[in-house]
Amino acid sequence: MKNLILRTSLLLATVITMGYSRAAEPALPSAPSTHRSTLERNLDRALNKHLAYPLLERADMNGEVMVSFVIDKEGKLEVLHCSSPNERLKDYVLRKLARIDIGDNPEGIWRTSHIKFTFRPE
Repeated sequence: MKNLILRTSLLLATVITMGYSRAAEPALPSAPSTHRSTLERNLDRALNKHLAYPLLERADMNGEVMVSFVIDKEGKLEVLHCSSPNERLKDYVLRKLARIDIGDNPEGIWRTSHIKFTFRPE
């Protein structure tokens, strides 16, 4: 009887622990996948290359910037909406996004993307 109770308890503890560990795993939208298009991979590379914490800026450059954009046929980002309580940080993000060119987009305008950039020193 003790053996049965012990086994049942261990089984329950394992099931509960596995459930919590799976629930705690973060969703990784930028994880490599075979289902992602070349356009998505190019966009990830360009954003990682061009957007980083502005170390050389002298003003307070901390905060969040919400951006909505589409990609046109030429591969340029067209910003539809950009908002942030920090105007200097917003201008910095808009300048950096204007430089991004991810290559031709033969399908035309790509779906609207919404991204939140969070800038804080490490």
